[in-house]
This record gives sequence, structure tokens and C-alpha cells, in this order.
Amino acid sequence: MIEKLFDGIQNHLSMLDLAVTSSEKIKIYAANEDLERVVSETENRERLINVVTKLQRSVEEQINILTPEDVSQDDILLLKSWFQDLSLCSEKMINIDKETVELLSQQKGQTTKEIALIFKNKEMFKGYNQSTSK
Repeated sequence: MIEKLFDGIQNHLSMLDLAVTSSEKIKIYAANEDLERVVSETENRERLINVVTKLQRSVEEQINILTPEDVSQDDILLLKSWFQDLSLCSEKMINIDKETVELLSQQKGQTTKEIALIFKNKEMFKGYNQSTSK
């Protein structure tokens, strides 16, 4: 029973690491203004997070059915370590996401300014159509 639980924890942490790595890739793609890859990697990360969520639920269900006789002091330390790792990874992913959102927000602002400038220039030159002058 406990071995199956620790296998599940190991799988969960492995998938969580992949999700963090995916977040880092998204940030790099955003910094390079490669929006197509941002979208693609975001979809991949969403799938990873769905798998992580299912694995975490499974681990939590297994933890809930444990009895004190099933668990040694070392097992308790491993479970505490898992909770800490989970918290650290979640915090890291949140921080990466905040940085990514900031990058994308800056790019959105720049794009908005460029569109406004183009529109302004178009409006300024509207009255100067040389082909219709006499």
C-alpha cells in the first residue's frame, strides 16, 4: 500500500516538474515575442496540469485511507517533504506566470501604441490625396 503511494508521489512530482519547465518555456517564448509558441506551450502545460491534478487527487485519496499502522516515522517525513515540494513548485510556477503576464502585457501595450500611431498617420494623410487635386 505505502509503496504504491510513494510511486504515485514520485509520478506526481515528475509531472509537476514538467509543468514548471513548461512555464519556463512559455516565459522564454514570450520574451522572444514568439506568440505562436506561447500558445502551443500553454496548451501543453494545461494538459500537464490536468494530469498533475489527477495524480494529486489519487495520492490524496491514498493518504486518506492510511491507518497509523501503515505509516512509519520515515514515511511521515517523506509525506511532509512531498507537501513542501508541492508548495515550492506551485509558488515557483505562480512567480514564472506573473513574469510572463508582465512580458505579454508590455508587448500588448507596445502593439496598441503602434496601432494608434498607424491610425493617426492614416488620418493625417487622408486629406492629402494627390490624385484628386485639380
